[in-house]
Amino acid sequence: MTDAPLSKRSGVMLGITGILLIAATLRLPVGALSPLAVAIDADIALSATALGVLGMLPPIGFAIAGLTAPSVAHRLGLERTLLLAIVVMIAGTLVRAAAPDFIALTLGSLLLLLGAGFGNVLLPSAVKRYTPGSIGPMTAAYATLMSIGSALPPLLAVPLADTAGWRVSLASWAIIVGVALVPWILLVVCAARTRVAARAAAANGDALDDIAEPDTHRFAQLARSRTVWGITIPFTISSISAYVTFALLPVMLQDLAGVTAAEAGSLLALFAILGMPLALVAPVLAARLRTPTPILFTSMLLFAIGYGGLLAAPAAAPALWVAAIGLGQITFPMCLALFSLRTASAENAANVSGFVQTVGYAVAAVSPLAIGALHELTGSWAPSLIVLLAIVALTVLAMPLLARGSLVEDDLSR
Repeated sequence: MTDAPLSKRSGVMLGITGILLIAATLRLPVGALSPLAVAIDADIALSATALGVLGMLPPIGFAIAGLTAPSVAHRLGLERTLLLAIVVMIAGTLVRAAAPDFIALTLGSLLLLLGAGFGNVLLPSAVKRYTPGSIGPMTAAYATLMSIGSALPPLLAVPLADTAGWRVSLASWAIIVGVALVPWILLVVCAARTRVAARAAAANGDALDDIAEPDTHRFAQLARSRTVWGITIPFTISSISAYVTFALLPVMLQDLAGVTAAEAGSLLALFAILGMPLALVAPVLAARLRTPTPILFTSMLLFAIGYGGLLAAPAAAPALWVAAIGLGQITFPMCLALFSLRTASAENAANVSGFVQTVGYAVAAVSPLAIGALHELTGSWAPSLIVLLAIVALTVLAMPLLARGSLVEDDLSR
């Protein structure tokens, strides 16, 4: 009996536990470095250029993960790949905590972000596999935990560093990430037992459902899907907005609205906090609506209010403009749900997630640099805000692409 696969109900519960635990840890070590920059600088020199390099690592790591995670999961299996992602996150966390120089700090950070990126890409596939009937609520649950995970490090990293040093502060997150290992180790064991049972049944001539799904929709093929581009456009726009906001909004607010550095930091925190209610609402709406056009239109309108307000009357209501930009991010959790809602299998959910995140994060990686360079070139934030408004307007291109409600597989079969 001990070698038998888990019952279906037990497997689902274990899968749900694994999904929620890995989601809760994906953002913990990612946001733990920047609050400690001053403390780290005492041991490892961090120039403005060095901080810029570290700031570009998250979208670069996520883009690389988007390109490679679906293929790795196809070869190793979903459960093994997510287990590997957690191990890589722990290793990256420990490497950068023990880093003797900037190169090691960078390599450890990149290793950590690759592991987190694999989790980003493959969680929609796990949701599709373990909770195919509850994609909206399950996506909302794990997206909310990701938002909470991104808010904790800025609050706890500095007190930990003040007590035990910045290296201990960074390394401590590995303990929490390690908790997520437990369900995925069990899921890997259960998946192996299921494969053994399937082979035995096949040898006896029993008809079985496919255990492994074919990797039929590769990167170039996915580029032919209207639905894939319908998801890619809003995901890329929300990613651009997020990374530009975190990199440039405090400076922009101080220049345009005349707020203090502390007030700008509080407004940036407002932007980040708004991700939590959005994560709860957007996936459920995406699952219930026949088409996400209302969500897309709302996002475009909110972004236009936020960026337009900063352009036309920045000092009039800076909190309102920042809140509008933050609420415009509703398309990000919507896209997380669409990875599963608009595909027919868990493997293709991973493929679509990988495609979209590769494109979205690759563009987002250069966006803060480009927007900042435009400001330096013109001496004004107005051209940068006009460019952001033009990017937001591209949301209209996604509306007809997603209006049909078709699956990616339907697009590719036409």
